[in-house]
Parts: sequence; structure tokens; C-alpha cells
Amino acid sequence: MNGITVEAVRQRLLTEAATYKKKTEECMLDEALGRVLAETVTAPEAIPAFAKSPYDGFALPYEAGRQHFTVVATIGAGQVYDGVVAKGEAVRIMTGAPLPDGCDTIVMQERCELDGHALTVRGTITEGDNIIPSGEECEAGAVLMRAGIGIGAGQLAVAAGVGRASVTVYRRPKVLLLTSGREIIAPGTPMTKGKVYNSNLYMLKGLLQEQGLTPYATYHISDDPARLDEETTMVKRLAAEADLIISTGGVSVGLFDSMPAIYEALGAEALYGRIQMRPGAASYGGIIRRDEGNPVFCLGLSGNPTAAYNSFQLFVVPLLRTLSGYAEALRPPLRVRLGVDIHKKNPFDRYVQGVIVSEQGEGVFYPNELYTSSALLGMAKTNGLAKLVQGHTDYDKGDYVDVLPVANITL
Repeated sequence: MNGITVEAVRQRLLTEAATYKKKTEECMLDEALGRVLAETVTAPEAIPAFAKSPYDGFALPYEAGRQHFTVVATIGAGQVYDGVVAKGEAVRIMTGAPLPDGCDTIVMQERCELDGHALTVRGTITEGDNIIPSGEECEAGAVLMRAGIGIGAGQLAVAAGVGRASVTVYRRPKVLLLTSGREIIAPGTPMTKGKVYNSNLYMLKGLLQEQGLTPYATYHISDDPARLDEETTMVKRLAAEADLIISTGGVSVGLFDSMPAIYEALGAEALYGRIQMRPGAASYGGIIRRDEGNPVFCLGLSGNPTAAYNSFQLFVVPLLRTLSGYAEALRPPLRVRLGVDIHKKNPFDRYVQGVIVSEQGEGVFYPNELYTSSALLGMAKTNGLAKLVQGHTDYDKGDYVDVLPVANITL
């Protein structure tokens, strides 16, 4: 089989994606979860901006040998003691409250006895104890977050914690999702012989949503030669605002495989065809170069569920991450042990779906029962793709393999 390697496909796509001019927009924090940061966020002031108490206790000026103090005030978080605390005085202070002027030490409440305003401290008092200093985390101007990272709950907390109500993010790429095949019917329709439910539509929509994207339009192509012109016209109209067109099915060498012809009619320049991998060899990659504006990427995936899923993870995800503004396009694989033997001819690199589990504190990969491109049911538990290297036929239980995580994994 002639074709191009997985690595070469990714390189071609990412080289072209480097020319994509990303746009930005301001996004309120309430809507920023899952977006990609497009600015460098710095600290406008030291964090924390003032010295404060880590515990409930008593703030006081240290004086060697003194154990008895007069409490002159009580302050909680958000309150400030306006005076200056003199020697022999103390201020009752709650967690997070600012250190009063004149104080340099805090004694935890558990070590203190209070009788009215009279305070007695048990044990040795250590000068400077129990104070969170100003700038403990960073000084003013420090870089907190750089452009190109995904915004999660932690990033939202940091942005809000330095007073930001909004952040600059990259605009999401616009995706058109196409399915194809005259055998395809919608879920909920009565099943008849020779038909297949359109599981790929929901799989690909879900995979896009896992990347923080929703296709702005979906369309089904019948692969009926009599409708080719009509369907090509519809796809051309829908593709007018697309950054990326993803299709599934119609990319093999069958009589009714129409996607390459449709992409060609849209003006796409082919970047690759068949890929040296199993499953998912049948594929198409192209690019529509516009006179103005960004190019449109065209990725035709296999119509077989496992093959389409694998190709999405290997090719669509790195491309989407680049178009979305992530600094890192490729996700690193995990090096884990096999839980069972695998003996399979691999004339090309094979990507096997399966599940990574924890055994005795170490990640172990168990492949799904079926390795075929048309397998469907194993995807319900898949959280990783193991790479079986070209020409390597025998893998024994306990051998290490590279596994690409494709879902959240709890080990």
C-alpha cells in the first residue's frame, strides 16, 4: 500500500496551520471556561498585597520574655486595625486579616488564654512566627499565565484573584461536519436490512465538544451519483464560513465514494491520501486556499467508527489545537505496560483502542477485544490508543507501549 506516514500527515497539517491567522476576542470570566488564553496575564500588584494571618490567633509586637499582653482590638478578614500596636499590646486576628501596624508576630489561638482583655501565651513565642508576608506568591509584574493555555477552573481562579473580570481569548475555529453514505439512517428510524445508524455523527460531534467546539452546521451526503452536483452545491454553500471541514465516509476506492470529488469541486488541493496506518488507511487531507482570509482545511475520515475515531485523535485534535491557539499541538503519549499478549501482523503502525487502568500503582493497558476498523462497541470504554510499531508482530504481557490518552484517566 502506498501512502504517507502518520507523522508526515501531522507535519503537513501543522505546517499549513502555522499560516492560519488567529483572531482574538474579549471574554467575560463566566464564559471563559474551555477557551484558550490569547494574552499574557501578569500580577498588577504583589500577591498577597499585604502581610496577613494564616490562622485565628493574636497579632503582637515581639518582645523577648514577654508572655502577657493587653488585647486592644479584634479584626476579621477584610477589616483593618487603624492604630499602631504598642509593646505589650495584642490584636485578636482571624484567618486572612491584614497584619496590624506595629505587629511582627502571630500566636495561634490554641496556645492562648484570654481573660477579658488580658492575654497569656503558653510556651515560647518565636519572633516573626505565623505571618504570610506580602509577595509570598509573587511580586508585582510577575507573569502568571501565558498565551496558549486552556482555561480551566484554576486559570479562572487566578484571573479573578488578580481582579480581572475578563480575559482575551482566541476565537474558536468554525467547523462544518459532514457524514456520507446511502446506508446511513438516523437513530430512532426503524432498522432495515443493509442500513446502519449514523453513530459517527454523534461520535464526531461529541469529540468536537470535548475540544470545546460545536459544529456550526452538519450535513449528510447520500453518495448517490445522481445527487452529486446538488450535494456539492450545498456543501459549497455551507463551507463558506468554515475554517475546517470534517467528513466521515466516502474516502475509499468504492464506486460511490464521493468525498474527494466534492472536495476537489470546492477547490481543495490534496495534501495526502492513503495513510500508512491501521485502521484508518482510507483518508483524505486537503486545503482550500482563499485569495483573502484563512485557508479551509478539509479532513476526510473513514466511515468505519474505530478508524474515524482514531484518525480524529491522531490528526484532527492536533490541527484543532493549533487553530484554537494552544501553544502545544501534540499531546504526549504515556509509556505503560500491556496487560495481555498481543500477537498481530503490523505491516504499518497499528493504533489499538483500549483502556488504561491502575494496577499496583502503575498504568496498565488492556486492548479492546476487536481491532477492526468497523468495531463500534469498544469505544464506550476506550480511554487510550496504543501504538503497535510497524513490523513488530509480538508484544508480550508486561511489555511497554506508547499509549495516547483520549479521555480523562484516573489511575
